[in-house]
Amino acid sequence: MRGVCIVLLGAVVFAEQPRRPLVLQEMTWEDVRAYLKISDMVIIPLGSTEQQGPHLPLGNDFYEAFGIAKKISEKTGVIVAPLAFAGYSEYHMGFPGTVSVKTETLEQYLFECVSSLIRHGFKKIMFFNYHGGNNIVQAKLIHRINHTTPATAVAIGIGGTIRKDVPPDTYEKFFDWHAGLGETSILLYLHPELVRMERAENPKLTFRFTKEPEKLKELFEKNPAMARIWDEWIGVPEATGKGGASHEFSSNGIWTLNDVKKSNAELGKKRVEAMVDSVAEFIEEWKKAGSAR
Repeated sequence: MRGVCIVLLGAVVFAEQPRRPLVLQEMTWEDVRAYLKISDMVIIPLGSTEQQGPHLPLGNDFYEAFGIAKKISEKTGVIVAPLAFAGYSEYHMGFPGTVSVKTETLEQYLFECVSSLIRHGFKKIMFFNYHGGNNIVQAKLIHRINHTTPATAVAIGIGGTIRKDVPPDTYEKFFDWHAGLGETSILLYLHPELVRMERAENPKLTFRFTKEPEKLKELFEKNPAMARIWDEWIGVPEATGKGGASHEFSSNGIWTLNDVKKSNAELGKKRVEAMVDSVAEFIEEWKKAGSAR
């Protein structure tokens, strides 16, 4: 009887105090058991360990995915379970420190991790990805979970449609994909102690497929479908011969046409809040469906 009371008390605590982020690795098994009495949701952040220019840490994408996921947890009371620190980053291997995992390896590892959570009672799996290289892994993983397990998985970060950001045209030019104004501003908000702004320098970009990125921008503005070509040119391994690996077109690993030195925590805060609010709204609506158990 005493044990039942403890579990119920724990459930009440989780229900009444959702403002502190819940991180799986910081909880005890009894904490998780109590949580599962009231919720079957879990957020899994996905990032990478890869070059992020001379001013951002190699773990930038992980820190941003984890940091934003924890803020979502603060608003919703949903557990965050960071399971992987690396992602698919082969096209950044020209810069030291980058760690890349084959897509099939990462998919299998994450599937086995998620399968463990499912066995314990987690049935609503949400991936908050903040690394574009993981999109293909995430898509295959979600399909596999949804088609082979009793759980339901969705993408709530990059690679999905749920996460909303501030309008890009309010702060950045056409090309700001990696370690640029946007990402730098986000980390200045989440972890300013990890940003070396004194080292920030705008890259010299040399595209083998076009010497005039601004001209390409004009083509895209006239016909947005043309952007698909740019998508396929950028961020491919050196072995493809397309010149789309980071070290082949960027002098320092940054992918942007913006002024990185204008990065600021206020912009980062606006972007993070927009993402957190949109995802939290989705989660609160999903909660209304009740437990899947």
